[in-house]
Amino acid sequence: MYKMLIVDDESTERECISYLIKSSSLPLELKEAESASTALKLLKEWPADILFTDIRMPAASGLELARQASELIPGIKTIIFSSYAEFEYARTAMTLGAVSYILKPVVPTELEATLKDVIHLLTEERDSRLRQDTQQSYMLQYALQCCINGTLPAEISPEIIRLLDEFHQVILLELPPHFLERNYTVFYEKLRSEMLPDMETLSLSSTQAVLFLRREHKAAHSFGCGLHTYITENFQTECYLSVSHPVNGYSNLPDAYTFAEQQMEQRFWNPEVRIFSFDYTNMPGNTPEEPDDNTLLSMIKRNLYDKDSGSLLKNLDLLFQKYRKPANQSQIFVKFVFSNLITTMYPFLTDENDESLDTLITELYIQQDILEIIGTIQSMAEKIIKSYDTVSTIDIRREIISTQDYINKNYNHDLSVEMLASMVYLTPDYLSRLFKKSTGKSLSQYIRQVRMEKASDLLRTSNRKVIDIGASVGYSNYSYFCQSFREYFGKSPEKYRQEESL
Repeated sequence: MYKMLIVDDESTERECISYLIKSSSLPLELKEAESASTALKLLKEWPADILFTDIRMPAASGLELARQASELIPGIKTIIFSSYAEFEYARTAMTLGAVSYILKPVVPTELEATLKDVIHLLTEERDSRLRQDTQQSYMLQYALQCCINGTLPAEISPEIIRLLDEFHQVILLELPPHFLERNYTVFYEKLRSEMLPDMETLSLSSTQAVLFLRREHKAAHSFGCGLHTYITENFQTECYLSVSHPVNGYSNLPDAYTFAEQQMEQRFWNPEVRIFSFDYTNMPGNTPEEPDDNTLLSMIKRNLYDKDSGSLLKNLDLLFQKYRKPANQSQIFVKFVFSNLITTMYPFLTDENDESLDTLITELYIQQDILEIIGTIQSMAEKIIKSYDTVSTIDIRREIISTQDYINKNYNHDLSVEMLASMVYLTPDYLSRLFKKSTGKSLSQYIRQVRMEKASDLLRTSNRKVIDIGASVGYSNYSYFCQSFREYFGKSPEKYRQEESL
C-alpha cells in the first residue's frame, strides 16, 4: 500500500480524482489538501509516496509545491494535472522531478495507467533498496564476525568500516539450548522493534548471541537488568547477559567482546547472578569491604582445581584484605576461617610437606598475629603455584587436541561445553579458558568455524540441497543455518554456491 496526496483548491476536483482512484482498486491510501501550505503541513506528518497536484492554486502554485515536497521527501513521485496545456508548464514540471503531466478533464483510463506506472516504479525502487539494504546487512554481519575474531579483511569497503565505527558497546547473551535455532527471527525482530532499535546481531551458536549497540549505556548494570527483564517476560526463558564497557572505534570491538566473554565466565561460580557488567562487579548481597567468606573459599577451591594462579592470588587477597583490618569478630572465628582455607589448600601441595595438616592447624590456633597466619597461607600458595610450572604442556596440548578432534568428527551432533569438558576430565570453565588461550577462539567460535567450513566445502563440491547440507553439519533448522551462513561468509548459501562452485 502506497500513500497518495491529492491537492487542488476545488473540492469537486479532489472528490472526482479520489472517486476514480478508489474505483480502480489500486493499492493507494488517499488524503486530500486544498492548498500548497496545507499539503506541506500534512506531508511533514504523513510522508506520501505520490503527490497529485493541480498547477494553478491560490498563494502557491503546484510547481512550487512539487519543488518543496521533493526537498521534504526525496524520492516522492509527483503527477501534475491541469487544464493548462502550455508546453512550458510540462517542461518545468519535469525539471522539478514530476513523473507525469495529465490534462483536465482527467480521462479515467489515462489516470489509471499513469498511476500503475508510478506504482510499478515505486515498487522497483523499494525492492532495489531492500536488496541493497539486505546485502549491506549481510556484509556488516560478516565484518562484525571477522572483527571480533581479529580477522577483518583489508579489502573491507570504507562504507562498512564507517558502519562498524557506529558501534559503541557489546552485549553477550547466553540462552537455553536451541533457543536461538528455534526463535532467532522473532527474538531479534522483537528486540529490535521494542527494545534495541540501534542494534546489530550475531548468532555464535544456538545458545550464544552478540548484540552490537550503536548507543552506549554507561549505566550498564541498570540497562542489563532492564534487558534481562524484557527477555524473561516476553520470551518466557531465562538467560545470562554480559554488558561490555563503552568503546570508540571498530578497532576496540574485539576488546569489548573479549571483556564480555571474561565477565560471562563468572556465571560458573555465581549461577544465581544473571547480569554481568563493567560497572557492577560485586557479589550479590556483599560490599567490597566485606566479601562473603563461603563464596571466596568456594572460588579459591575452584581456582586450585583449575590451576588458575591469577584468580587464586586475587581471591586470596580479597580474603586477606577483610581480615587485615580490625573487625568485630573474635580471634577464634578468624582462625576458624583460615583453618578451613589451609585445609582446602593442603592437598594441592605436591612437594613433600615439612609439616602435617594437623601441625599447621595447631600452629594457626596458637598464633597471635594475623599477619603471620596470612604469611603462612601465602607461602603455601607460592608453593602450589610454583608446582604449576612443572606440569608438562604436553598434557594440556593433548586435552585441546582431543577436544578439537572430537569436534571435527562430531560437528553434526549437539556439542556443549559441559559434554566436551567431561570427555577430557576438566571443568567447563577451565576447558573454555584453556581452549581460548591455546587457539585464540572460544569453543563456540571453533564449533561454528568447523561447521561453516564443512558446509562451504559441500556447497562447492556437491549438488546436495542446501537444507540437507545444513542438517548434515549440525543445523536442524534451515532458516537458522542460512542466517548463520550469511553472518559468517557475508552471502547466502545459494549465492555462495553460484560464485564458488568448482
